[in-house]
Amino acid sequence: MRILLSIEYDGKNYHGWQEQKNPNTIQGQIQESIFKFSQEKIKLSVAGRTDAGVHATGQVAHFETNVKRTEEKWLLGLNSFLPEDIRINYVKFIGNDFHARFSALSRTYRYIIYNNKVKPCINRNKVSWYFLKILDEVKMQDAAKKLIGINDFSCFRSAHCQSNTPIRKINDIVITRENNYIYIDINANSFLYNMVRNLVGSLVLIGSGEKDIHWIEDLLISKDRNQGGKQFPASGLYLVNIEYESKYGLRNDIYYPKYN
Repeated sequence: MRILLSIEYDGKNYHGWQEQKNPNTIQGQIQESIFKFSQEKIKLSVAGRTDAGVHATGQVAHFETNVKRTEEKWLLGLNSFLPEDIRINYVKFIGNDFHARFSALSRTYRYIIYNNKVKPCINRNKVSWYFLKILDEVKMQDAAKKLIGINDFSCFRSAHCQSNTPIRKINDIVITRENNYIYIDINANSFLYNMVRNLVGSLVLIGSGEKDIHWIEDLLISKDRNQGGKQFPASGLYLVNIEYESKYGLRNDIYYPKYN
């Protein structure tokens, strides 16, 4: 039997999603909770492998099991063995034609910048901080529109990226401001290693006035990561949604984190 998990987590205390021998990871914690609940050792397949410090409100994974429990018992049982900063939001029995990664149509990330001279306190591990200038989110949005479509995104690709190709399709980028918080929502078919955080760094150069709007086009053509903006911190990044075909009957309750 194949089981789908919708997962939320605070990534601050973890060395990313992927299971490793020594460091504490999200995958390791969830697999351990499944073993404690079912006495089965399983391997999770995941939609998006988030890096150390990155959060998620809509991660999706699946696994195979021979243990028969109701969806509700799986939900309550797994959560009872998980730490407080990881939660299973819902459980669904799913057909064998579903795969968390390969069935995904798109992924959506939200990046949050706290744009103020004073460093954030309570939300310090949930946002990134930019204090040098007041950012112009309208210019950032105008530049972001030039990235929409199918492109070679090598200029936003970090070293050690294992993808076979730098070609990706960005479907949409929406940038908004509420008081001191800037929200950058990016939807694409998939992402390169550190792509969102590198892209944000380049958009900030435009929002701060260091670069003009058309510079982003030159950067894209250059395919040179060294010409782009700095990589922004993991603390501001959230995986908020994985899109699948409607035939799978998944819930569509997307949560975009916001701070005031």
